[in-house]
Amino acid sequence: MNAISGFSALATMDGQAAEVLSRTGDLLIVLRDGHEAVARRAFSCLVQPEPGDVVLLGQAGPLTYVLAVLDRRGDAAMRVALPDGATVAADGGRLNLAAETLVMEAATTQVATGTLGVSATRTDARLGTVSAIAEAIETIATRIIGRFRRSYRFVEEGEHLRARDIDQRASGHLGLKGDTTTLQAGLVVKIDGAQIHMG
Repeated sequence: MNAISGFSALATMDGQAAEVLSRTGDLLIVLRDGHEAVARRAFSCLVQPEPGDVVLLGQAGPLTYVLAVLDRRGDAAMRVALPDGATVAADGGRLNLAAETLVMEAATTQVATGTLGVSATRTDARLGTVSAIAEAIETIATRIIGRFRRSYRFVEEGEHLRARDIDQRASGHLGLKGDTTTLQAGLVVKIDGAQIHMG
């Protein structure tokens, strides 16, 4: 017996066109030659058939398969339906996605890469909780503005700030404390207050 004899009918049969009447899960009800039939989407048919589509059928023994979507008469958007664990790969090459608008939706997204480069004219991000662990972070910007309800920063070793001018203001209490505190100015040191306590 030939190893592929089970698919001989599919290999020799001319494809037939049919119209999709309905879809329930993986099963499709199609209208072929005026008769309804049950068909399944072929594994290689990536486009999800929708009611009203004209499809190409193939027969493999008792099973009827939708091989391709020939025409879409409705206005349903094209949906490429991939099975669980599917991979789009360009091994050793380059994979490009080009669109005027690119939308990605997922419950969980994981990105693993050796080098990540992002270039954008404007970036808007709305995030719930952000956790970042990095060995080194370098930021170069013309202007940085941050608005926070509360801000906490804990530095285990040393912190260094160098700027031409520094202006720190507190509408309430301002506290500076250290085991050793040095206040030094090249020209003038001014302390102004309604009361000044030293010692």
